[in-house]
Amino acid sequence: MNLSPKSKKHFECEDIEKYIQQYLDNMLDEEKKRLFEEHIEYCLPCDKKVEFEKKFKEVVRLKVKQELPKEVVQQKIKFILKSLK
Repeated sequence: MNLSPKSKKHFECEDIEKYIQQYLDNMLDEEKKRLFEEHIEYCLPCDKKVEFEKKFKEVVRLKVKQELPKEVVQQKIKFILKSLK
């Protein structure tokens, strides 16, 4: 039986995958947001994924905001990836 997130007492890693973009865009209702944040507090792999996605979105946002040379964007992405290890 597949329970909806509202009826769950906690999120699984699959839920984090499903809702990560909505979370980053601040589009989750309060209950889902609470479950999401509780999960990433104790799940290091999910927390790292969320941090990566935040940083990646920031790089993309900056890229759109100002036209950077391709090499600079690549260097920034490499730096972010290294910092997550």
